[in-house]
Amino acid sequence: MRNDVVITGIGAVTPVGNDRESSWEAMLAGRSGIARITAFDPTGMATQIAGEVWGFQPSDHFDAKRSRRISRFTAFAVVAAREAVADAKLRIDDDNRDRVGIVVNAAVAGFDTIEAATRRVVAEADPSAYFVPYSLANMPSCEVAIDLGVHGPVNANALACASGLYALLDARRLILAGEADVVICGGTDSAIAPVFITGMAAMGALSRNNDDPAGASRPFDADRDGFVLGEGAVVMVLESAEHARRRGATAYAAVSGGALTCDAFHVSAPSPTGAYTTAAISTAVGRAGVSPDEIDYVCAHGTSTKANDSTESRALRTALGPAADRIAVSSPKSTAGHLLAGAGALSAMVCALSIRDGAVPPTINLDTPDPECDLDHVAHVARRLPVRTAMANAFGFGGQNCVAVFTAPDEP
Repeated sequence: MRNDVVITGIGAVTPVGNDRESSWEAMLAGRSGIARITAFDPTGMATQIAGEVWGFQPSDHFDAKRSRRISRFTAFAVVAAREAVADAKLRIDDDNRDRVGIVVNAAVAGFDTIEAATRRVVAEADPSAYFVPYSLANMPSCEVAIDLGVHGPVNANALACASGLYALLDARRLILAGEADVVICGGTDSAIAPVFITGMAAMGALSRNNDDPAGASRPFDADRDGFVLGEGAVVMVLESAEHARRRGATAYAAVSGGALTCDAFHVSAPSPTGAYTTAAISTAVGRAGVSPDEIDYVCAHGTSTKANDSTESRALRTALGPAADRIAVSSPKSTAGHLLAGAGALSAMVCALSIRDGAVPPTINLDTPDPECDLDHVAHVARRLPVRTAMANAFGFGGQNCVAVFTAPDEP
């Protein structure tokens, strides 16, 4: 079953690019998308930096009425979905729209929309009449369905920062169960808002390296001091390999298997044992029908927090055994920041494009490797590397551990 479901289209809106190829080029080049926040004035805040989607204007993509109403996280998802569908050369019409599904997940959903509406109410002004529906977690899936005219299964799941990667596993199940021929799936979030950033900073989760934004996100580095919040969306077209063959579609990679476990330990901290992170990795590898020796690349969750990076490194070493010493591991959060639900979907994109191009992006800012993170983290510079099998990790608050394995597609 390892090649039964394939990725045939990818769309992206990220802090390092407003589409798939510009985002990928920037990550390979090690260009940071992190800078001082412009969405509001962060003066006086403990954390004043983020990975914003630079230059994105809803009016460039939607009519005036929709531009005023649509939430930023939903707009990202719709634009990324359009790119993915065009990339897949997927025609949606009356002959197939009932067989196309949508799973676009969000972690914090319309947080910025709710915060803006709250400020208006406090100021004794009326909020938008649409702020409630446009802040709901299922709205990206539903808006993508409306935009594309899709009537198949439409779903949304919230697994914190594991949400975007889990969307691919959910989509895969829908296809294998025969409920859809094609599923458009991924993750999106936009939470660069004062209350959210203040709350995350109060937890000690965010970097306070305000004087060096581009150097602030430093996964696996001994001097890391927290993650950098990002925003954006990555959306993919998944379909059965047979369906792709029938319509002559080109596949980037197969979604060969995955796993979901829970630490059941703490609302925000990973279990220090890493037992269930390890279990997710081992189970995903087994379900994909590959061995650790076949894995060429791991796109790590790699948040740049003390606890996550060391726990993930130990789990990879435990689950993959001696193979861990030769596997390339890197974190796209070093350049793009942490896109929350978009993060896992971005990691899936990195895996698929690494298989396509035979290259893996670097972990930038890795100047002083943490001895507890003793893997090959592809420091500073991208690496040319034939990739046949790649794995993505995504972990979320509450102890959610999601892992997916991607393999090179079968030759036509």
